[in-house]
Amino acid sequence: MSERSIAIIGGGPIGIEAALEAKRRGFDVTVYEADRVGGHLLRFCHVGLFTPFAMNSTEAGREALRAAGVAVPRYDDLLTASELVGRYLSPLAGLPELRSSIREGERVTHVGREGFAKGQGIAGTGDGSREGAPFLIRVEGPDRLTRLDRADVVIDASGVYANPNATGPGGLPALGEDRVSDRIDRWIPAVRGEAMDRYRGRTILLIGDGHSAATFLTEMGALAEERGWDSGIEIHWVHRERGRGAIFPEVENDPLPARRDLTARANSVVRSAAWITRHPGATVDSYDDTWGGRLRARLRYPAGEERRIEVDRVLALVGYRPDTTIYRELQVHLCYASEGPMSLAAAVLSAGQKSPGRAGDCLSQVAHGPESLRTPEPGFFILGSKSYGRNPAFLLTIGHQQILDTLSLLGAEQTVLFPGCAPRAGA
Repeated sequence: MSERSIAIIGGGPIGIEAALEAKRRGFDVTVYEADRVGGHLLRFCHVGLFTPFAMNSTEAGREALRAAGVAVPRYDDLLTASELVGRYLSPLAGLPELRSSIREGERVTHVGREGFAKGQGIAGTGDGSREGAPFLIRVEGPDRLTRLDRADVVIDASGVYANPNATGPGGLPALGEDRVSDRIDRWIPAVRGEAMDRYRGRTILLIGDGHSAATFLTEMGALAEERGWDSGIEIHWVHRERGRGAIFPEVENDPLPARRDLTARANSVVRSAAWITRHPGATVDSYDDTWGGRLRARLRYPAGEERRIEVDRVLALVGYRPDTTIYRELQVHLCYASEGPMSLAAAVLSAGQKSPGRAGDCLSQVAHGPESLRTPEPGFFILGSKSYGRNPAFLLTIGHQQILDTLSLLGAEQTVLFPGCAPRAGA
């Protein structure tokens, strides 16, 4: 049994599972969650997940809940994001072995190393080794008061969803974007719930063409059929040029029926909806206020022409990026493209080049072993979606294996999160 302390940043799917496994292996665990458990998932709480419950949970977690008398979903259940939190993550966090370890409403703003600035402790400099020095964790509590905590190991599993990408050309913020941020939504809105009044009868500028955009357009299409919204809503859609094929690429023989159905429905809406005006290949250069309180967006097209459109709101579904400021004072080597840790980014890129059969499909991802998770900072690990940086191909099953690999690097006794058996109905 270990008496070392582990600080886990983020109380999401990977942070909670990591805490459960680390506690079982004898670590003193503290989980810092800036919001509440599963806070990032709850940003798109109404959205259904493509992957079945078996892929979004671990056997260790399921068995812990069963032992506590908590009913768990079936292996093949397709849950919404809020259901995954309410039926799995929150009950896990409430288990006696974890309850006292989780600190909701406490945000980690910085992590450093006691006795060492960023440029100190480099091999060969003669100013000592960073290994063995405790980490300093700057924590901001609900009352805005700050303090410094210490830990032997730090796992950053804080995810990326709190850091949306900008909407302008080349990944930059469009001109005026900061001034109109209160009218830009950056997560999938609940158009059947709290967002209904913001969208009903309005003109919307939609930016993005991934599955989040497909989800939004599908929901809007269903509402247009049910309630006649097509007479009052207008969507200007800025997306990449796709040629003559489907706007939302469909995976051949897709093993995830929910994803297959979503792309098919979204493509059907795009082909038939008169309330969608497409702007393929355009970028948003700037936003300005109008006298009537609307937004005027300037679009620039590949051939160089410009167009100005007036909208009520902007929905920017353009992806997310990691917050690297947390570990700015640590020695972490980041990929120049994805902003994920370099060793893992190189492994992911190499595996993608060697296995082009399902290129671009997140199901093609595999775990890359313990060594890919090492950073130049001893005892500091980045797990979960944040470990992939801006690369959206991350799967929770990869993160679950990352937990095992990290604990193996720490010399913790190996246990089994995934028994070698096929998923079974009714589990």
